[in-house]
Amino acid sequence: MAFSLAGEQRELVLPLAQELEGILGRSAVFYDTWYEHYIAGQDADLLLQKIYREAELVVICVSQSYGDKPWTKAEYRAVRDRLMRKESAADRYRVLPVRVGDGDVEGLLFTDIAPDLRRKTAAAAAELIIARLNLVRTPTTEVESTPARWPSHVPVLQWPMADHTEAREAFARLVSEATQTRVLLIRGASETGKTHMSRQMLRNVMTLSGVVSGRFDFKGTTSIGVEVEAFCGPLEMEPPPGQTLNERLAKVFLELRRRARPTLLIFDTYEAAGDAKEWIERVLLPHLVSARWLRIVVIGQSVPNRIGSTWESVAGNTLTLRLPEPEDWLEYGRTNRGDTIDFEFVRQLHYHVEGKPSLLAGVLGPKP
Repeated sequence: MAFSLAGEQRELVLPLAQELEGILGRSAVFYDTWYEHYIAGQDADLLLQKIYREAELVVICVSQSYGDKPWTKAEYRAVRDRLMRKESAADRYRVLPVRVGDGDVEGLLFTDIAPDLRRKTAAAAAELIIARLNLVRTPTTEVESTPARWPSHVPVLQWPMADHTEAREAFARLVSEATQTRVLLIRGASETGKTHMSRQMLRNVMTLSGVVSGRFDFKGTTSIGVEVEAFCGPLEMEPPPGQTLNERLAKVFLELRRRARPTLLIFDTYEAAGDAKEWIERVLLPHLVSARWLRIVVIGQSVPNRIGSTWESVAGNTLTLRLPEPEDWLEYGRTNRGDTIDFEFVRQLHYHVEGKPSLLAGVLGPKP
C-alpha cells in the first residue's frame, strides 16, 4: 500500500505508516521519505506515478496542502487515472481518501466519504486501512454467506496427560463461542508439561469443524523456515516469504485476517521468542479486542503481562502449571495401562525421574 500526502501532515501520518508496517511487514508500505534512495534523481514524478498506479491500495491524505502542492497534484493525477481504468468491482476499493487536515482537494466530491484520522489513534486508523486492503484482496462475490463459527458449547476434548485440570478446562472454554476470553496465558517452570500440553491443544482443535489452528514453538527457531512451514500447514496456507520472522508472521496474520474464519494460534516456549515478542504484544494481541474470530494461547516459562495492556479485557487470569503429584500419575497410568499399576511403583518412578512429565508420560502413557 502507498500513502500520498503533503509534507505538512507527516507528523500525523508517520505513526500510522509505522503501525501498518508492523502489521504488513517491511517493504509493504510506501511512505516517501523511507524510499528517498529510490525516487531521488530525474523523472521522480514518473516514478511516483508508477508507484501509485500499481500499489494494491493508495491512501490519499486529504488536506488543503495536498490540493495545493505540485507534487501531490502529480500523484493525484495517477490515482484519478487509475480510478478511470478500474476493471473489476474490487478496483473501486483500491483508493481510500482519508482526512488529515482542513481543506478540500479538487476532484473529491462532497459525497465522497473521507474518514477523519485526526480523531483516531494510529492503531484504530491502521485497523480501518487493513480492513479496506482486505476488501481489495477479497472480492465481495467470494465472501461466504454463512461463515464458520466457534463451537456454540464448551467442547469435550481429549487430554492424554496427568492433572493440569484448570488449564485444560480454561482451554476448552477458550475455543467456544460463548466465552469473552480470547487469549490464554499459561506459564510454568521447565518440565511441567507445557510443550506436551500445547501439542495436544493443536490436536484437539484440529477435530473441531470449521476451525484452523497453528502452533509455533520458539524453541525450534534455529531453522525459521522449517518452523514457519510447520506453523502454516495446519492453517491451510503456504509459508510466506520474508527476511525476518516478524515479517513472515505479519504476512501470515494478514492472510488470516482476510479469511476471518475461527482460528487458534499457539505460541510455545515464549521466553525464547526474541524479537517476535514485540510483534506479538504490540500488534497481534491488541487485535484480539475486535477480532472475535481469533483465539491465542501463549505458553512458556514467562508470558506477556496482561495487567494494564490494551487487550486485558479479553485475557483470562494467567495460569501457572505445577508438577503433577504421584497420585495424579497413578490415575493417569491406570487410565492408560489398567488397574495393575500400583501406587508404590508410581511413587518410586516419580522420585527417580524427579517428576519430569516427559519421562513419566513415556512410561505410564498409552502403549505404542
